[in-house]
Amino acid sequence: MPLAVGACSSSELPPPKTSTSKTSASDGAEAAKSVLEKGIIEMESLGDGSGVLQRNFGNSLVSVPDNVLSLAFAFTCTGGAKVKLTLTTAGKDAAAGTLVCDGSIFQQSINTAESGPVGFSAVTADGASGGYAYAYYVEKKNHS
Repeated sequence: MPLAVGACSSSELPPPKTSTSKTSASDGAEAAKSVLEKGIIEMESLGDGSGVLQRNFGNSLVSVPDNVLSLAFAFTCTGGAKVKLTLTTAGKDAAAGTLVCDGSIFQQSINTAESGPVGFSAVTADGASGGYAYAYYVEKKNHS
C-alpha cells in the first residue's frame, strides 16, 4: 500500500508563540499531531504519540507483528527548532538526519526483517519550543 503524505504550508500552521507557558507548549504538540493526522491517511497505525519538544526524547515500538515486513515511520515537529533524529531497528541505527521543525512530515521506510524493537531518538537545543508527533505505520504485510 502506498504511503500518502502531505505537507502543510506555513499558512496552515498556527502562528509561533513566544510564550513558554505550559499552554503554548501543549498547543505546539497538538499542532504537530494535527499535521501528522492530516498528512498520513489510510494506513494501519502500530503506535503513535506527541509531546512538547525537549532536549532528549524518543520512543520504541517494542514489538512488531510477525506478519509485518516493513513499516513506515512518520515524524513532524513545529516551533522552528532543529531536531537531530536517529531511527533504530533491532538495536542498530537505521537512519539519521537533522530536521527543521516547520510542520513538514519526515517519513522513512524501515525493513523489519530483523526481530527486535524499532524506535527513534531525538535531540534538540536547550530552550527549543514547539511540539512533535510521530507514528509507526504498517507498510508491507505478509498475507499468508
